Amino acid sequence: MKKKIPAIMFSVALMAQALTGCGGAADETTPAPTDTTTAKAESAQEEKSAPESAGSSAGDVSLTVLCGYAGEDPHGKYVYQYADAYMEEHPNVKIEVQAISTNDIYTKLSAMATTPDDLPEVFFTSADAVATLHDLGLTQDLSGLLPDELKAEFANGVIDSCMLGDEISYFPIALQPQAIIYRKDRFDEAGLSIPKTWDEFAECAKALTKDTDGDGQNDEWGFGMVGSNNSSGQSRFMSYLWANGIDCVKEDGGQWVSDLTADNETLKTAFARWTDMNAEGIVPIGITEVDYPTAANYFAMGYTNMFMTGSNALGVAYSNNPDLKGKLGSFKLPGDYPGTMLGTEGYAVSSYADDGEKAAAVDFLRFFVENDKDMGFWQSSGKIPATTEGQKAEYITGDDYAGYLAQIADGCRPTVAFAGVSGLKSALGDAYASVFSGEQSNDAAIQKLESVVSELMEDYN
Repeated sequence: MKKKIPAIMFSVALMAQALTGCGGAADETTPAPTDTTTAKAESAQEEKSAPESAGSSAGDVSLTVLCGYAGEDPHGKYVYQYADAYMEEHPNVKIEVQAISTNDIYTKLSAMATTPDDLPEVFFTSADAVATLHDLGLTQDLSGLLPDELKAEFANGVIDSCMLGDEISYFPIALQPQAIIYRKDRFDEAGLSIPKTWDEFAECAKALTKDTDGDGQNDEWGFGMVGSNNSSGQSRFMSYLWANGIDCVKEDGGQWVSDLTADNETLKTAFARWTDMNAEGIVPIGITEVDYPTAANYFAMGYTNMFMTGSNALGVAYSNNPDLKGKLGSFKLPGDYPGTMLGTEGYAVSSYADDGEKAAAVDFLRFFVENDKDMGFWQSSGKIPATTEGQKAEYITGDDYAGYLAQIADGCRPTVAFAGVSGLKSALGDAYASVFSGEQSNDAAIQKLESVVSELMEDYN
């Protein structure tokens, strides 16, 4: 769909502050695994190695990898290890990994769009970012570069989540669908069952909000909400709306449309339930200032009992409080509708790279997902592997990952291929934040949201 250039650039400008992945990946830290070494490729892997342009002495190839993972602890080290191991097997390929915050990647790439010769050959991206990068002409279609046997290695819906039209827009590495992690032990103590509806969820949250020391003030809360108006909070609110059957944006007859209208009774009910959780005190006080790291730590330290998040928050919890091992579970977002995309993360290949660079880039990324038999990168980050085989790893088979794997198996929402998604998320964040701060009523916030979203739809139609 053809879009107005000003709208595209507006979306790019917002990307820096709007995208950190479904689980707020840029802000998270997770526990280190036991020391492992990067496994060497087995003999069978040699048959899958890069074409001659990438893996022979026919010519040297240099790749720059702009990586949001590389600067994060403890899993970032594996990116360097994989690069070193690959170069050892392919001495004509030189890989330079450049660590950068995921909050900064999209600003840097959008600036480079005017000087494409400076673009890295490989760069981190995600499902909600790639549409904008694609519209700027920065991403290579990988359809002809991924053999069928490689595509078959990925789990249900993964390749589809990387599609823009008929193009595979990036190479999938890890998944970050949303689910609810919860304290199994406290649910059992309170005689609670996993909620199937959002009304049941709110009732569970009320039952788990307590004054445990008798000082007249709550010190445990039912729900750890990310209240700050940033990408992490916005993404969670969008997932909540989706799970209530509200299409924040969809394509209909060649036009972008949205259910975010003032006369949508379902939206009014869902919006009020969300803001009521703050007003009723079943989320921690000062929610307007609670960002992802704070919310994740609240859960890890036992102050909150449920948390909507990507699986990497499990790593935060176990790192900060090892005693939580065996006490955590996860369940799908309540409701009859899928409330989450797969949250696929990975790497795009620059459309400006030459053929040898593109071949080497894809071959290195294949090496990335196929040659760590210990799953060090994924286990240390708490992220879910994009491959079917990776999802069979022992660490991911417990109750703590059950909700995530169930959601993947049942199916997630299709990727939102809307280049203005960052502007949409910003409008959603402004709406709930204005109510949290007391600046607007629910009705006034929804009316303003309708106006902003209607204008955004017009810009992109």
